[in-house]
Order: sequence, then C-alpha cells, then structure tokens
Amino acid sequence: MKSNQFGQPVGDAVALAVPIQFKAHTLTGNYVDLLPIEKDTFTLDYAKQLWTCVNSEPDARCWTYLPYEAPQSEVELEQNLRCKFGFEPSHHYWIVVEGKAVGWVALLNLRAQHAAVEIGNVYFSHRLKQTPAATEAIFLLLRDCFQQGMRRVEWKCDDLNQPSKNAALRFGFTYEGLFRQDRVTKGRNRDTAWFSMIDIEWPKRQNTYLQWLDPLNFDKLGKQKRRLDECASQEI
Repeated sequence: MKSNQFGQPVGDAVALAVPIQFKAHTLTGNYVDLLPIEKDTFTLDYAKQLWTCVNSEPDARCWTYLPYEAPQSEVELEQNLRCKFGFEPSHHYWIVVEGKAVGWVALLNLRAQHAAVEIGNVYFSHRLKQTPAATEAIFLLLRDCFQQGMRRVEWKCDDLNQPSKNAALRFGFTYEGLFRQDRVTKGRNRDTAWFSMIDIEWPKRQNTYLQWLDPLNFDKLGKQKRRLDECASQEI
C-alpha cells in the first residue's frame, strides 16, 4: 500500500484522462440491438411496438419497483420515452429484437470525472425476459462502457426486489452493501442494494458472456446448454 509524505495510506494513482467523453451509439449483437432514444431521431414505430408489449403484460408486477406507474396509454408512454422518464441526464436505449422494440434500458448517473455510471430504468417486457437477447443487452452495455473508459458500472435496486438482485449477481456484479432508507418511492420506504463491476474484472466477465452467448451454447429450440454461472466457473 502506498503512503504519502505523512505516512498516511493513499490510493493508487489513476492514469486516465478524466472526465471521459462518453457517447451513446447503436450497439449491435447477435440476438439484440440497442439504439439510443433521441428526441431528434425519435422512432414512433418503436414506441408503438413498446406500447403493444406494455399493454399485453400478464400483470403489473414489472412496475412495482420502478419509480413510476405503468403507462396507461400509448400517448403517455411516448411522452415518458421522449422525456426519458424524468431521468436527466441519462442515455436511454430501445431494445430491439428482430426489428421490433421489446424493452428499454438506460445508463444513469454518469459521473464523467470519476469514470462511473449506472445501468438502470430497465424494462424487459414479457417478450424479452429469460431470452439470450436480454442477457446480451446487458453485455453490450457493459462492453461499451468499459471500452469507452469507465472504471466502474453500478447496478442499484430496491432491496425487496429479489429478481433484480438475482439478475445483478448473475450478470457478474458484486454486492457492495445496503443504503438504508435511501429514498421514498411511491410513498414507500426504499432501502437500496448496491452492486458494481469494475474495469479490472471486465476481461474475465467478458469471456464468460462470450462463452454463454456462443450460438453453440443453445440447442435447436434455443435452450441453453450451460448457464452463465457455469461458464463463469470455468474461468476461475
């Protein structure tokens, strides 16, 4: 551990040009594409396709832990998408599978001077959940973040949202702790669970994703042969 002239322990020097200049752009994978949602290039067809997803959800459980209620009309959804659900500044993306929008995801709380960002405001519709495209969407975001110089990518969620916490661990994030009474959401207390992935971890995590996303890892019906955590265990 390094020390300063007073004998106090100090962190390692960071050889990084900060603040980083992050730019959102189209991310293309084998199963999914992520396209930035921009006001000047807003795609009405994607908004209509997302309304079809939202309006056909089997129930409203996917909105419980988001800070807003389910959109009640196509117009309301379009307005939310145009204003990025009130998350500013942020980079939101259409999640597109086979030419149709089936969800959205965002990069929030960009701290360019510290090279850190959060993946959040995730809506995986019933047409996207538990598919290779859903996992690849997170992979594409992580890869782009680290390629553009991020040192840290965060995942935060309501501590009562067990599916989100399970997803964070499956995606390779590390649990860091609990922020008690972090905020009030929809009139309810929210304790926030924090997860992160850092740049030195990414090469191994990337190999895990690439092994899992390999088309040979899926049978003719699209069922996985090895789970993501099984691919990760082979990297140890």
